[in-house]
Amino acid sequence: MTEAPPVPQFTPEDIKEGKSLFQGECGECHGVDGSGAVGPNLHGAIQKRGAQGVFLVIRNGIPGTGMAPVSNLNNKRAWQVVAYLQTFNSADTGEAATGDPAKGKEVYEANGCATCHTIGDQGGGVGPDLTRIGASRSPKYLHDFLLDPGKNPPADARLPERGQFTGYLVTHVVTKDGQDVTGIRVNEDTFSIQLRDVGGHFYSFEKTNIATLETEPGKSVMPSFSNLSSTDMDNLVAFLSSLKGAQ
Repeated sequence: MTEAPPVPQFTPEDIKEGKSLFQGECGECHGVDGSGAVGPNLHGAIQKRGAQGVFLVIRNGIPGTGMAPVSNLNNKRAWQVVAYLQTFNSADTGEAATGDPAKGKEVYEANGCATCHTIGDQGGGVGPDLTRIGASRSPKYLHDFLLDPGKNPPADARLPERGQFTGYLVTHVVTKDGQDVTGIRVNEDTFSIQLRDVGGHFYSFEKTNIATLETEPGKSVMPSFSNLSSTDMDNLVAFLSSLKGAQ
């Protein structure tokens, strides 16, 4: 694991180069302005973790999350990204949700979201834990995800060694004896695969016993919420954005 060397003296050229590197290497997940997308908002990251802490995240990743080591960045380039992140105002958190969180909680409850999702110690475990979703996803990402859950799913955070792979991947298995199961991939290796269906039931299959194994990228067991009114959608996004865990 890379250790953080002393913080170098940054130049204006480092900041300029860091901006270009960030937008090319990090912008897809964190937004080109760092305000968050699939990955979290990075405004205030330097203030929270320190320059060396952010450097270590870039070089080593964060085990158990979708943040893998950025192998395309050597130490010099990683520091240049840190230099650019230091220009962010910690008070500038990017876009803000415009709805009413209290009303959004009512929308969440009325649509049975707790059947699959957990907030704190309440809810189901089929879908992602939402306890800190507001700290790791931007309002725009949440809005777009609610409209089309299969388009840009989160990384496979439950499998550290597969953090760069799609999480919650819908998978269809038919065994040689005719068992037919569609569910979310929970784990997979060379010899076996484990699925969980929308009812929370687990299935484990030896690959030698499988007749067909098909993944369905772009699909999700989570339904689209495109049927919500714009007001209800804004309120639901505001509620999810307010979930930041213990502060």
